[in-house]
Amino acid sequence: MEKILTKFLTALQNILIKNDKDICEKILLEIEQLNSGCIRNFSASKSPTCTYLDGALNNIPKDLSPIDLLLKSISKKLVWHDASRGVPKYFKGGYAFAEIIGEQGLIASEGIRLGLFLQQPNVNYPLHAHEAEESYIIVSGEACWKIDDRMISVIPGSIIKHQSCQDHATFTEEESLFAIWIWTGEIKGRYWFADNSEDDCPLEY
Repeated sequence: MEKILTKFLTALQNILIKNDKDICEKILLEIEQLNSGCIRNFSASKSPTCTYLDGALNNIPKDLSPIDLLLKSISKKLVWHDASRGVPKYFKGGYAFAEIIGEQGLIASEGIRLGLFLQQPNVNYPLHAHEAEESYIIVSGEACWKIDDRMISVIPGSIIKHQSCQDHATFTEEESLFAIWIWTGEIKGRYWFADNSEDDCPLEY
């Protein structure tokens, strides 16, 4: 698993550098400081949304190689969680995530959280924000993204960046959305939905 994770991090760094090294500099610095040789052992598990995982993995375009093959291996070693923040009070749910790097990840880190994100078809993940800075690298599927008042269409290869405390939302239609997500900065900070910004929604595993 160590070799696969090392190859994954190298491929991820290459994608980020090609996109915009200045924007991704903080992420690149955090990745460079990781000890990928110290991998924790977990009992891998899937959540209900993972019924869409195989299809999402098979739909990763070949021009994102070697990410496609690496994610097929890594995704099977992770602990997947369905959405819990604000569910069901502010959001009906409909996505799952798994950490590769972070307090609950295969590689421990207190400076970065990095993992996989899978949103079901026909789900409105409403406007929300958090103190952490966030990036998404789309690897399969399509979706509409709202950042503040801007609407963006995303496809495989798209990279989305959210500043700290910036409102954003994600809408899927017929396809599920599969992405690599990255948090830096205040990764233990607040998370809230835009319509109820006074109510913090802590992460519950």
